[in-house]
Amino acid sequence: MITAVVVVYDVACPVCSRVARELPDMVRVPVTVRSCRDPQLAGLRPAPSAAVRACATPALGTVGRDGSVRWWPGLSGAIGVLPVVRPRELGAAIALLGSALRVRRRTPWSRDHHPD
Repeated sequence: MITAVVVVYDVACPVCSRVARELPDMVRVPVTVRSCRDPQLAGLRPAPSAAVRACATPALGTVGRDGSVRWWPGLSGAIGVLPVVRPRELGAAIALLGSALRVRRRTPWSRDHHPD
Protein backbone atom coordinates (compact mmCIF):
# COMPACT_ATOMS: atom_id res chain seq x y z
CA MET A 1 0.00 0.00 0.00
CA ILE A 2 1.30 3.43 -0.99
CA THR A 3 1.15 5.94 1.87
CA ALA A 4 2.95 8.88 0.22
CA VAL A 5 4.72 10.00 -2.94
CA VAL A 6 8.07 11.75 -3.32
CA VAL A 7 8.68 13.80 -6.47
CA VAL A 8 12.33 14.55 -7.30
CA TYR A 9 12.77 17.06 -10.09
CA ASP A 10 15.16 19.59 -11.56
CA VAL A 11 13.91 23.15 -11.11
CA ALA A 12 15.67 24.05 -14.38
CA CYS A 13 13.37 21.68 -16.29
CA PRO A 14 9.96 23.22 -17.10
CA VAL A 15 8.35 19.83 -17.78
CA CYS A 16 9.58 18.36 -14.50
CA SER A 17 8.51 21.50 -12.65
CA ARG A 18 5.01 21.21 -14.07
CA VAL A 19 4.72 17.58 -12.94
CA ALA A 20 6.03 18.51 -9.47
CA ARG A 21 3.56 21.40 -9.24
CA GLU A 22 0.43 19.65 -10.56
CA LEU A 23 0.74 16.00 -9.51
CA PRO A 24 0.10 16.60 -5.77
CA ASP A 25 -3.47 17.72 -6.53
CA MET A 26 -4.12 14.54 -8.50
CA VAL A 27 -3.29 11.89 -5.91
CA ARG A 28 -4.95 10.70 -2.69
CA VAL A 29 -1.79 10.59 -0.57
CA PRO A 30 0.60 13.25 0.71
CA VAL A 31 3.30 14.35 -1.74
CA THR A 32 6.74 15.65 -0.88
CA VAL A 33 8.49 17.59 -3.63
CA ARG A 34 12.30 17.62 -3.53
CA SER A 35 14.88 19.22 -5.79
CA CYS A 36 17.45 16.88 -7.33
CA ARG A 37 20.01 19.25 -5.81
CA ASP A 38 18.80 18.54 -2.26
CA PRO A 39 21.83 17.10 -0.42
CA GLN A 40 19.50 15.12 1.87
CA LEU A 41 18.38 12.86 -1.01
CA ALA A 42 21.41 10.63 -0.48
CA GLY A 43 20.21 10.01 3.07
CA LEU A 44 16.88 8.50 2.00
CA ARG A 45 16.66 4.72 2.25
CA PRO A 46 16.99 3.47 -0.28
CA ALA A 47 18.48 6.55 -1.90
CA PRO A 48 17.42 7.43 -5.45
CA SER A 49 19.88 6.50 -8.17
CA ALA A 50 22.99 8.52 -8.87
CA ALA A 51 21.38 9.73 -12.12
CA VAL A 52 18.50 11.23 -10.14
CA ARG A 53 20.83 12.85 -7.60
CA ALA A 54 22.91 14.26 -10.50
CA CYS A 55 19.77 15.87 -12.02
CA ALA A 56 20.09 13.64 -15.09
CA THR A 57 16.61 12.13 -14.70
CA PRO A 58 13.53 12.93 -12.64
CA ALA A 59 12.00 10.31 -10.34
CA LEU A 60 8.88 9.52 -8.39
CA GLY A 61 9.12 7.53 -5.19
CA THR A 62 6.23 5.59 -3.70
CA VAL A 63 6.44 5.23 0.07
CA GLY A 64 5.14 2.02 1.62
CA ARG A 65 3.64 1.44 5.07
CA ASP A 66 7.06 0.54 6.45
CA GLY A 67 8.53 3.84 5.21
CA SER A 68 10.59 2.27 2.44
CA VAL A 69 10.68 4.07 -0.88
CA ARG A 70 10.38 2.40 -4.27
CA TRP A 71 11.95 4.66 -6.88
CA TRP A 72 10.45 5.02 -10.36
CA PRO A 73 12.99 6.86 -12.53
CA GLY A 74 11.94 9.06 -15.39
CA LEU A 75 8.52 8.58 -16.86
CA SER A 76 8.13 5.09 -15.37
CA GLY A 77 6.86 7.02 -12.34
CA ALA A 78 3.48 7.22 -14.05
CA ILE A 79 3.09 3.50 -13.43
CA GLY A 80 4.15 3.83 -9.81
CA VAL A 81 1.62 6.47 -8.87
CA LEU A 82 -1.32 5.07 -10.83
CA PRO A 83 -2.77 3.25 -7.79
CA VAL A 84 -3.10 6.51 -5.83
CA VAL A 85 -4.41 8.81 -8.56
CA ARG A 86 -7.85 10.14 -7.69
CA PRO A 87 -10.37 8.55 -10.08
CA ARG A 88 -11.71 11.91 -11.24
CA GLU A 89 -8.12 13.06 -11.92
CA LEU A 90 -7.10 10.02 -13.96
CA GLY A 91 -7.56 11.78 -17.31
CA ALA A 92 -5.68 14.87 -16.15
CA ALA A 93 -2.85 12.75 -14.70
CA ILE A 94 -2.52 10.80 -17.93
CA ALA A 95 -2.49 14.05 -19.91
CA LEU A 96 0.12 15.61 -17.60
CA LEU A 97 2.47 12.65 -17.73
CA GLY A 98 1.73 12.10 -21.42
CA SER A 99 2.69 15.70 -22.20
CA ALA A 100 6.01 15.10 -20.46
CA LEU A 101 6.53 12.02 -22.63
CA ARG A 102 5.70 13.90 -25.84
CA VAL A 103 8.09 16.74 -24.98
CA ARG A 104 10.80 14.24 -24.10
CA ARG A 105 10.44 12.48 -27.45
CA ARG A 106 10.28 15.71 -29.51
CA THR A 107 12.96 17.78 -27.85
CA PRO A 108 16.63 16.83 -28.15
CA TRP A 109 17.48 18.92 -25.06
CA SER A 110 14.91 17.07 -23.04
CA ARG A 111 16.21 13.70 -24.21
CA ASP A 112 19.75 14.66 -23.24
CA HIS A 113 18.64 16.22 -19.99
CA HIS A 114 16.51 13.28 -18.84
CA PRO A 115 17.85 10.01 -20.19
CA ASP A 116 15.58 7.25 -18.89
